[in-house]
Formats: sequence, C-alpha cells, structure tokens
Amino acid sequence: MKTQSTSQMMRILLVAIVTGCLGVTVMAPPADAQRRNQQSQERSEQDRTFSTQIGELVLRAQEQMEADNYTAARQTLTQALDRNPSAYERSVILAQRGRVAFQLDDYNATITDFRGAINAGGLNEQEVRDLRINLGQILISQERIDEGIREFEAAIAAGATINTGLARLLAIAYAQAERYNDGLRYAEQWFNNTPNPTLNEYPIMLVYYQQLNRPADELRVVRQQVDRFPQERTAWQNLVSLLARTEQEAQAFEANKLMYLNGLFTQSQELVRLAQYYSYYNNPYRGAIILEREMNAGRVENTVQNLELLSNMWRQAAEFQRALPVLRRISETRGDGQTALQLAEAHYQLNEWEPAAQAFQTALNRGGLRQPGEAWVLLGTARFNMNDNQGALAAFREGARFPQSRTQANGWINFVNGQIEGVARRAQQREQVQIDECRLTVEAELRIATVIGQADDDGRVRIDIPQRCRAYFTEYGQQFREVGMSDEDAEARREQLEAAAREAAAG
Repeated sequence: MKTQSTSQMMRILLVAIVTGCLGVTVMAPPADAQRRNQQSQERSEQDRTFSTQIGELVLRAQEQMEADNYTAARQTLTQALDRNPSAYERSVILAQRGRVAFQLDDYNATITDFRGAINAGGLNEQEVRDLRINLGQILISQERIDEGIREFEAAIAAGATINTGLARLLAIAYAQAERYNDGLRYAEQWFNNTPNPTLNEYPIMLVYYQQLNRPADELRVVRQQVDRFPQERTAWQNLVSLLARTEQEAQAFEANKLMYLNGLFTQSQELVRLAQYYSYYNNPYRGAIILEREMNAGRVENTVQNLELLSNMWRQAAEFQRALPVLRRISETRGDGQTALQLAEAHYQLNEWEPAAQAFQTALNRGGLRQPGEAWVLLGTARFNMNDNQGALAAFREGARFPQSRTQANGWINFVNGQIEGVARRAQQREQVQIDECRLTVEAELRIATVIGQADDDGRVRIDIPQRCRAYFTEYGQQFREVGMSDEDAEARREQLEAAAREAAAG
C-alpha cells in the first residue's frame, strides 16, 4: 500500500468528521423547524398551512418515518407532491422527502429535494438558512466541496449566525477545498471556543497551520494535544514529527525519551530510532543499553543490521568487552573481511593480542577490506606485543606495500629492527662482561698454579675452570670463544688451540 501524504490523510479524516455530523444536524425534527418558523414568520398564517388532503399524507409519512419505514414514507410524500401543493406545502414536502432519502443513503436525491425545497419559495429565511447548512454538509460528504461551501456562504450571506458548530463545518469544508487562507478564521474561531477538543479534532488546526507554514502555531496546538492526552501515542507522534520537520532534533529526542519512559513505544523502528538518537547525542552507552534490552526482550529484531548498530554503539562507548560477542556473531554470520576486522580491532583495544592477531589474519584472508594496509600494520603490532618480532616484521613489510600505510609500516620496521639490534647488542655486552670476569679468574688461577708448580707431564699448567667460564676457556686457561662467536666457530677454535699445543709438546 502506498504511503499517503499528511494532506491526503487529513482530507480523509475531515470527510469522516463531516459525515459523522450529518445524522444529528440534518435530521432535525419537523417540530423544531415549525417552532423556528413561528418565531420568524414572514408569511401569512394562511400561506403556511396544509390542506386536508396533503396534511393527511404528510402525517402518514411522518408515522411511517417513526416506524423506520422510509421507503413507504418516500412514496407517500411523492403522492402528496402530485396533489398540486402550495409553495409552502411543496417546500415542506420536499424537505421531508430529502430527509427520508438521506435515511435511505440516497444522497443525490437528498440534494435534489433540499434544493427543490429552497427553490419552491415556501420557507422563511431562517428555514432556508438551516436547510442550506444541511445541504452544504451533504455536498461536502459527497466530495462536492465547492458546492457545499457555496451553500454555507449563501446561508451566511442570508444572515446565519456563525456559531462554534458552523465555524467547525466551515473550517472542515475550506480545508477539504485546500483554501486554507479563507478557512483559517473559521478554524480558529471554532478551536479557540472549544474547551475540550477530541483527539481527532486537533489535526484540523494542525493541517491549517502546517499548510500555511506557521510552525510556531502548529507547535502550540500539538503541545496542547500532548498535555490533554499524555497517554495517546498519536499526540506524541505529532509532536515528534513536527519537531523533526522543523529541525528541532534535540527537542524531538527529549520527546522520544518521554514516550519511551511512558511505555508508548510499541514498534521496533521506534526503539531503534531512540537508540540512534542517544548515539547521535553522544550517549552511545545509554542507546546500546536500550537496544540490547529490547533485542533480548524480542521487541527489536535480531537482524544483522540491528546487531551492527548495537556493536557500533558499544564501540563508540569504548565498551569493547560488551561489543565482542556481538561482533563475533556478526562476523560468523556475514563471513566477510570487514566484520572480522571489527572483531579484531575490539580485541586489539582490550590488549588481547593473540585473538586480535588471529582475527586480523582472518580478515586479511577473507579479503574485501577497505584499507588492507592498515590491517597488516595492526597485525604486525599485535605480533610485536606477543614478542613475535619476525612475524611482526613480515606483517609490516606487507603493510608497506600499500601507499596509505607505507610510512607507518616502515616506521614500525625500523623500530622493530632497532629493538632486535638492541637486544643483540645488550646480549653481547653481557657476554663480554662475563668473559672479562672469567679471564680475571683464570689468570689468577694460573698464577697460583704456576707458583705451586702444578704441571702435567707435558709441562702444561692445568687449572679447574669454573662452570660459568668453561664455554670460553680451556682447562689450560686458553680463551677459545669471543663475543658473538657461534658454537661451531668456538669449537673449531678450541680444536685449533689443542692441535697447536700438541705440536709444541712434540717438537
């Protein structure tokens, strides 16, 4: 079904209001008309009497109407018209038959008979005014708006008093004709003199002020509607819609909050919109709390779109721990790189390096990332924090392939290499210190052994090397290992020293 505009919906509403009035206004009892006739009589008493024949038929028709036998009443009144009635009799008979036709839902016949009653010339001015007002209502109910307005205008021109009821009818008629400038005074006269408008009557004034671009007056009326009907969704919806339309978003947000607190939100999109309002006004935590609560309660659907909104608000609120299960669910559902990247970033923000690295790798494997270079850099950072320097360098080199992340990746490469070199340099310094300490110990032991004459059969002084020094010095006090030397090179040096010693002893 196509969505109707505000103006279209108002026209339908106004038609319904007018139609609802007809049963009361049109069907005024004949006795009331006769009393009004007596008060403003302008014709002689003789001109306003019935002949015996016609009077009996009119009386019979009245009895048939009271018995709800409207078809028979119409036939009886038609018979009376065939008896050559006077102008007064014709006017009364046609007016009565028009009322009968109305009860039979024959509105065209009602209109024809009412006009015939007026044109017959037998009614006084007050009766003509009343009948024109009734006729105007029927024409409007049949969407013959301009004709209806002309009947109202003729009644006013003939001296009809514009009371609250008539002002309301005129306001509705001019609104249906979209003649808002002409009808505004009648609308304001009716509305300002109606102490307790119904919920469905406020839109009459709202549509006038909206069409005439008077937002301040429109806001005044809609606030009155909310004050009078604080538990009615329609009133609050009118207020929120107006505030949004007039770019008063902050006030629209406050109105939405009040609707939620009063339990007036029943639709999923209303709850989602409220959560978005909180996010927009820098309170994503509150919005996420509401959205999560309503999703758990089943009032908001657990769609991927709503889950993404929830995860975004948790992330915006820096509540990454609460965002993780939502992001994990989205990533598993979508199976794309971008959602895996969001999951990885949440782990990263929580310093959870290993799951972050795994999720970054998953995102890169899935592909489709908007900025893959940055993902490689983040993966490298996670690996670096896991003390995986070589893995980090591999990731940074991948990141350096992309222009957007090249500078950052190269900076990280230099930093990690510097860290690696620093570790190696510090290790060498520690090893040199250990060698120097061992040399002092070995030299002291050699001096003592020489003094006391400790020598083997080959004349070589042999000493007891401390355990910590055996990786660097032989039992003869010879240094075979230097700083940074590999085990293979050190062993080769040891063997070279031993060979030289053997040659010297043999020679």
